[in-house]
Amino acid sequence: MGSMMMPSCYPKKKFNLKDSKLDLNEVFSADDDTPLSSVWTASENTSRYHTPQGSTTPELKCKAPEGICIEGVTYSIWDVPETKAIIPQLAVHGSVSKVTQTKLSYCDPTRFKLRVGPNYPVNRKKGPSPPALYNLRAVDMLSHSYKIKHISRFFDRSKTKLNPEEDVMEGDIINGIPRFFIVTYMLPSYSPSMSLFNPVTDGPGFTVVFFFVLSKRGLEASIKKTGAYRVLRRFCSPDCDMPDKKRGPNLWKNVVSVANFKDIGLNYYLTKYIKNYNAKPWLSRSPDMHKFKGRDYYEVDVDIHVYNYIGLRFMYELKGSLNKLIVDVGFVVQSEKDDEMPETLLGGGRLSHINYENDCVPVDWDKYDEAERAEQKQG
Repeated sequence: MGSMMMPSCYPKKKFNLKDSKLDLNEVFSADDDTPLSSVWTASENTSRYHTPQGSTTPELKCKAPEGICIEGVTYSIWDVPETKAIIPQLAVHGSVSKVTQTKLSYCDPTRFKLRVGPNYPVNRKKGPSPPALYNLRAVDMLSHSYKIKHISRFFDRSKTKLNPEEDVMEGDIINGIPRFFIVTYMLPSYSPSMSLFNPVTDGPGFTVVFFFVLSKRGLEASIKKTGAYRVLRRFCSPDCDMPDKKRGPNLWKNVVSVANFKDIGLNYYLTKYIKNYNAKPWLSRSPDMHKFKGRDYYEVDVDIHVYNYIGLRFMYELKGSLNKLIVDVGFVVQSEKDDEMPETLLGGGRLSHINYENDCVPVDWDKYDEAERAEQKQG
C-alpha cells in the first residue's frame, strides 16, 4: 500500500470505486416511512442492499438478529440504539480539513514489535507484527473548547474513500467484528494542573481521529478464526460499560514511536523522556478509555486529559515541537495465551509534522449540545 493523504486517506493508485453489492434481501427489509438514519440503503431497481453513497438512507430492520452466513462470512448488526448527527453532514473527512497529503502515510506493521509465543510470560519475546487487521483510511484533527466523546455519531462515513482491492466494502458486523473501527486521542492544549484534590480534566484541546476499515486480510483472519481475530471479537462483544475486571485480560494497548526524536534538537529532558518510553506499549482502561458501539462501527476514545501530571507536563512542553515530529501510532488488543499469539496490530499509521494550531478543524460543540437538548425536550 502506498502513501496516503488527509483527510480522505487511501493509496495513491488508480482503482474503481464502484459499489460492492451484497444480496441481503433475505435479511433486511425497509419501511417507506422510517427515519433517514441507517448506514444501509436500498437499490432503486432491486431488493439488494449496498453500501451508501449518500448520508441519508432508510433505516432497515433486521429479520435475523443472528445474521446470515454467505461463503463462510456471517453478516449481522449490533443491537444498539441508532444515533444520528444533530447537524447533518459534519463530515470532517471532507474538504474542510487543511492538512496536506504529506502528513499521513502508510506505516509498515513490522515496525511494531509485539508479543509472540510460546509462553510469553516467561520468555518475554517480541517480534514484528503480522499484517494489520484494519487499514487506516483517514485521520482528522478537531479543535474544541472541551472534550467530546463518541465522536463517530457526527461523522458521515460514506465520504471516506476506500480501496476495493484492499478493504472490505460491504457489511456492518462481519463474523462478530465491526467493518469500521474509530480510535480517538483527546489531547489537552492547556497547562496541566498540579492539584491532587481538584485536578483539571477538561478544557480546550484537540482530538485526533483515526478511521479504520476492515482489511481483506482481517476478513481472512476472521474466516480462519485466528488468535488475533478471536481476541478482537472478545474485546468487542461485551457491553461498552462493562467494568474492566469483568471484561477479561484482553485489554486495549497503544504504541507510539517517535521516529526522529534524536534529530530535531529537543532539549535534554524531552529527549530522555522520549527515549525511555519510545515505542513502549501502554494499556488504556477506565477512566482514561471510553467505548461506544454503532450499527457498523466500534469506537475507542483515549482520554489524555486524565493522565498524571508528569505525562501531561511532558506533552505540554512537547506541543511546540509537534510540527517537527514523525510519529508512528499503532493500536492492539493484547494477547495473553499461546493460542492467541502472535499478537497482531489492529491498525496503525505514520503522522508527520503535525501543527495542531493550523491543521485542526474548529468545531463548536455547543451547537450540537443545544440542538440535542432541544430535541430531548421535544421528545
